[in-house]
Amino acid sequence: MIPNDVRNHSAFYFHGSYMGRELTPRERRHQRTQQAILDAARRIIAQEGIDNLSMRGIAKAIDHSPAGLYEYFGGKDEIIQAVCQQGHARLIEYMGRADASLPVDEYLIELGTAYIDFAVRNPDHFLLMFASSATGASPSATQESAMEEMAMEGSSFGLLLGAVQRGIDEGVFQAREGYGTLEMAHTAWAMVHGMAMLRLGHLAHFPMNFAAVEQEGLQRLNSGLKGG
Repeated sequence: MIPNDVRNHSAFYFHGSYMGRELTPRERRHQRTQQAILDAARRIIAQEGIDNLSMRGIAKAIDHSPAGLYEYFGGKDEIIQAVCQQGHARLIEYMGRADASLPVDEYLIELGTAYIDFAVRNPDHFLLMFASSATGASPSATQESAMEEMAMEGSSFGLLLGAVQRGIDEGVFQAREGYGTLEMAHTAWAMVHGMAMLRLGHLAHFPMNFAAVEQEGLQRLNSGLKGG
């Protein structure tokens, strides 16, 4: 058996090493089965909806016994959470490609473009990540604790908050009473998220040069944050 701390460590889902050491052949086999479970769950959710996901259905999809899945995950909810975590890790990777050495207004546009690009290239992950509460703030969270959860180091929202705060610190973005870093970041997130959702849904086949329109929209967002 793989130790519980290894089985449940999210890094184990995504990398070929654990705690700085290479995985053994047995651990690599375990990792491959974990990934097969996550891939099967994501496909089932995309095709049939999250309510129709079951341990039996996942097991059938990968030719595994339902009981055997519990060696890898504690149940369906844990699998959904792992799929969402993997999606968020990939989103962070996309946004991390934005050039932070650019002027902050250009950097913010690159972050937004990367967010939309991730959604378009990974629609199953993207839609599940934001349809499930598995990785969101807890219902009892205060604004302060929710911010801490969402803006933890290395998170996608943390990247956005950092960019907005940098813009304020440099005097590029103009904060005012009741509309500071968090509110600005929320506006930017809502805008790019709305663009992404429309691309994946209602406007999926609409004849429009989305890249040009999105660039113009993000430029106008920047103008608003600058107070222009």
